[in-house]
Amino acid sequence: MLGLISILIGLVFGQGQNFNAQLKKYLDEKLNSYAKYEYQIIQAPKNYSRIEISDDRKSRLDKNYFYLPVKIYDNKNFASLSLLTIRVKLYKNVFSASREIKRNENLLPNMFEVKMADVSLYGDNVVNVTEDISNYRSRVLVRTGTILSEEIIEPIPAVNKGDKVVLHTGGLGVDVSIDVTARQDGSVGDVISVYSNGNKFYKGKIVDKSNLTLVE
Repeated sequence: MLGLISILIGLVFGQGQNFNAQLKKYLDEKLNSYAKYEYQIIQAPKNYSRIEISDDRKSRLDKNYFYLPVKIYDNKNFASLSLLTIRVKLYKNVFSASREIKRNENLLPNMFEVKMADVSLYGDNVVNVTEDISNYRSRVLVRTGTILSEEIIEPIPAVNKGDKVVLHTGGLGVDVSIDVTARQDGSVGDVISVYSNGNKFYKGKIVDKSNLTLVE
């Protein structure tokens, strides 16, 4: 069940209980991909008799801020549109590095612990704990305690710089192969630079760990 801790500091709404219930239900629906959340209203309209969530515009989540369109009513029951600014903390189970991981080091499950953490500043970049991380390596130096995100990992290359591979030209329906050496790392589908024994350079698209197709 979605957890909720609400912190309403120095903010009093007309018909407050009704609005707070409406707000909780709305946030439960919009933030249901998170294990739990916390929120604090930090900017709200002033001088009104009541307030309602507006369906005329869409709400927006920007990292740790949630912007909620509302209708505010004055003492004469005249309505105008405004925004509530809500600071949020969004919690998910994440991979947290249990030790320092070197750049380009292949990832293993025992390098991480799974824990609940605030991921609001990460957007959608946090690696899901159901992901098989053994297919990836670190793109940068990963410090102990770092939350694993898409930005700091990459697939383990099918071909590494210096590997001996076969480049297939495939010209005119006839497969001509050339023994070449990779000049850079790459995954399946990547185009990398290679060179032959005569130091002639080519571009090849990686098919698997041993074969590339020539890119003109």
